[in-house]
Amino acid sequence: MRPECAKLEAMSPPPRVPPPSPHEILSELDEMSPEARGLQVCDACGQRFAGKPAGRGLLMWTRGEDVRFEEPALCRSCAKAITVAGNALLEDGSDE
Repeated sequence: MRPECAKLEAMSPPPRVPPPSPHEILSELDEMSPEARGLQVCDACGQRFAGKPAGRGLLMWTRGEDVRFEEPALCRSCAKAITVAGNALLEDGSDE
């Protein structure tokens, strides 16, 4: 092969690969967890939603000397319901 031809061959773009089928993309999305797709899952009701959570719960538990905390995401309706219920309990003076 002549040197000019080798240069042209080296400069040519790689062969085109066809894009994946939309069905392949959708099936991959179905296999992904909601969190991997950028969705949040409400810890109270299980509803999936996009964007920032409207609120967060607070779970605390111990294992031996270790104290652990978790702040799970809440959807708008659950965050509102839990807030209203908590405020009602505070107004009653109830400790339960």
